[in-house]
Amino acid sequence: MRTTMYENYEHIRFDRRGRILTVTMDSPPLNAVGRALHDELSYVFLDVARDEECDVVILTGAGRAFSAGADLPGLLKATEDKALRTALLSRAPAIVHSLLGLEKPVIARVNGHAMGLGATLALLCDVVIASNDARIADPHVGIGLSAGDGGALIWPQLIGYARARHHLLTGDPLTAREAEAIGLIYKAVAADSLDAEVDAYADRLASGATMAIRATKRSINMELCRQAIATAEAHAGLESYTMASNDHHEAVLAFIEKRAPVFKGD
Repeated sequence: MRTTMYENYEHIRFDRRGRILTVTMDSPPLNAVGRALHDELSYVFLDVARDEECDVVILTGAGRAFSAGADLPGLLKATEDKALRTALLSRAPAIVHSLLGLEKPVIARVNGHAMGLGATLALLCDVVIASNDARIADPHVGIGLSAGDGGALIWPQLIGYARARHHLLTGDPLTAREAEAIGLIYKAVAADSLDAEVDAYADRLASGATMAIRATKRSINMELCRQAIATAEAHAGLESYTMASNDHHEAVLAFIEKRAPVFKGD
């Protein structure tokens, strides 16, 4: 087994079952994406691409959440630190490009809520199987931000612009069953069936024609990759623009202080 390539990760775990590699975000309690995990996500799929011992990838979160999205205390620091803000958002396009460009099929095992960047990570995967208990949302606007981490790219592609506009402009969440019904995800299952469903799907892909599966994924994702190349950096730039706003600063403070934000439009 090639384990040394993953030995320096602190917030992502790696487990093998045959030629299936499970990549687990592990940042308790809800796998919020702080700077360290964000950095690791920006290059983990490049390492997975070089891993000659895996053909299928499962992406999931430790504990009871897939990922709660951004780490809000970290975001508060970024509002006051331009260098930190730039570092965070300069890596966002790398996550989008490397996940979409990975030839190996990726199954998102959504074991709990997937919010913001967490939702984006799941939706950029090839197949999303979620627990009925999970909720999916991109609530960037709720904290005064533009959805610049890939959400504005992938939501319209999956459910069309009309529905995507609603969910991105309001941040309204969907249950896993609702997400399945409108085609945002592949399948919602009972929580106690999630592992069996994901493992069975991974086994099916792992026992299939690897070259054909990879080539088909590349074909499917060609247009998405082209759009990501054209827009990912601009989307991150727009998020950076809103991250410097007073509304964003107010929203993060309000969340930490457990009160409703008062937006003033600046």
